Amino acid sequence: MGQFLEDQGTLAEVVTKLLGGPYPLNFFTHMNEDVGFLYFSAPGVANIRTIGSLSLAVAETLGIDFRLDNMGQIYKRQARLLDSPETGGQGVFERMLQDPDVVRITFFRDPADRFAALYHNVFSINTLRAEPRMKLFDFLGMPIEENLSMLDLAELICEEEGLKALLPQLRSQRQMTAFDLVDYDFIGRHETWPVDFAKISLDIFGRETRQFDPVSAFNKDPEGTMFKRLIDADTKAALKLAYAEDYDMMAEISAIYPQGFLQES
Repeated sequence: MGQFLEDQGTLAEVVTKLLGGPYPLNFFTHMNEDVGFLYFSAPGVANIRTIGSLSLAVAETLGIDFRLDNMGQIYKRQARLLDSPETGGQGVFERMLQDPDVVRITFFRDPADRFAALYHNVFSINTLRAEPRMKLFDFLGMPIEENLSMLDLAELICEEEGLKALLPQLRSQRQMTAFDLVDYDFIGRHETWPVDFAKISLDIFGRETRQFDPVSAFNKDPEGTMFKRLIDADTKAALKLAYAEDYDMMAEISAIYPQGFLQES
């Protein structure tokens, strides 16, 4: 990787390019220099629960009066409990990418289940004017009133050049977490998030911390954790092709990160 970075820029610069530029980097990356952790989130992968839980734990650790009263606080990063690379500083982000004392974490989800949840939440006809859906339909030159099925979208990702890069919700988890560039200490699973977050909270905060759940707190399910939908064989086949890099990555993770934690060679 060293020669690659010499050719392409600093690690922070290469990660920024891979994620699609400064905007997705700053929206989906969360860090706290004082506590010492860096979290890369992928849309639809335990991200709201993790962001909320980390925010509450940081506030408690640093003695900051903070409550989660609405979903907007998750996205607006009130009280600067979780910085982005922009608000925390690019130099700090660069250091935290490589500092052995910083805990670097992420979570992954079965690619087909993630796609189904994101489709339901932001691309289906029931979310007619959701911003990602409107951007997708504009790219495809389709009227937003048209119904694009899950299979249609999966096949289009395989066929349309540049479609997967259009939106973070369509990009692979491998790309959104910079899996091939970031030296992670812990990788958890969306499917086992309560157990996995309890483990990582011990590593970051030295104790098990409160776990935020948007479903019980606000009756909202932005990750599609409660969404259950059978995915037909044709759609699964298209998704295995569209997100082959994620399926390959999941196999690698099983070997490198048993129980979530990095196994040193």
